[in-house]
Amino acid sequence: MHAWQRVSKALACTIDMLNYSKITNELLSQKFTGDEWPIFNHTKIEGEQIQLQLSVPDNLSFFAGHFPEQAVLPGIVQIHWAGELAMFLLELDGFTALKNVKFNSMVLPNSQLTLNLKYNQTKHTLRFDYTSKKDKFSSGVLAFRLKQGAL
Repeated sequence: MHAWQRVSKALACTIDMLNYSKITNELLSQKFTGDEWPIFNHTKIEGEQIQLQLSVPDNLSFFAGHFPEQAVLPGIVQIHWAGELAMFLLELDGFTALKNVKFNSMVLPNSQLTLNLKYNQTKHTLRFDYTSKKDKFSSGVLAFRLKQGAL
């Protein structure tokens, strides 16, 4: 099973009842630890939209060997981060599909990114994009399984 397919059980409530005031950069940093995650600088949540300000440290394990002449954050890692963060923050069930993925620019070590997540509860899809003040790095749509017990 791939990492983005695991269901996070960290929050025991539905999207409608989630207390967003409890979501802090510290909480995200505790949940998503190690050299496989960005640094969480700022989190803004409004309804079903989430904006995360991230720093991409140069010591991420994913940079090793990708590529020898210039380290680049793999696209699958960007998808993985968006999916795992969405499952945790929105308590979504398993990932089922990936649509309309575009990689526009390379994410290099020490990049400052904004990750925008917008959930469509009716379609069970999450639109994500990684941007900075001057670049759009990647975007796409993740689909999720209908939650057990939901109509």
